[in-house]
This record gives sequence, C-alpha cells and structure tokens, in this order.
Amino acid sequence: LITVPMQIVEFYLILAACTAVSLGVFWKLLAGSLVMLLGGYAGETGMFGVTPLVGFIVGMAGWIFIIYYIFVGEAAQIKDSAGNENLVMAFDGIKWIVTI
Repeated sequence: LITVPMQIVEFYLILAACTAVSLGVFWKLLAGSLVMLLGGYAGETGMFGVTPLVGFIVGMAGWIFIIYYIFVGEAAQIKDSAGNENLVMAFDGIKWIVTI
C-alpha cells in the first residue's frame, strides 16, 4: 500500500536532484497516487457505499493520470529538458516499474 506513494515521491526526488522542479510536480503526483489508492480501497471495502466497479474506475483514473504525467506530462518534459543521461535512465527505470 505504501510502495506506490514512495515510488511517486522518487520521481520528484530524481528530478529535483538534477534540475529545478516546482513543488507542484510533487503534489500532482501525490494527488494522482492518493486517488488511485483511495479509489481502489473504497471499491474493495465498500466504503461510503462505493461499488467495486466504481472504485476500480476511480483507481484507474488516478493511475492513468500518473502514467500520463510521467510519460508526456510536466514530469516527462522536465526530464527531457534537463539533458542529464543519468536522470533519464533513473526516471525511465521507475517509469516502467510503475507502468508494469
């Protein structure tokens, strides 16, 4: 349960270690992570009357946002503009772990 937010924090830390990154990047990634986790949890437990299908859809929306953000969104643009080979390798490695 805690590994997903930790991986999301890693994206921010990797970017921040090599280039200037706004704190907004962190908060957007964390928000997507929380939507994914809380939507899935609510669907699995029936919390607030959420059905499994609705929980799945909400959780997937959070995951799709994260995938978009790290593949073509602001985080990906920062990575590409940094021009640091080590940054690209570390970022892409975690990107594929989150995707698969």
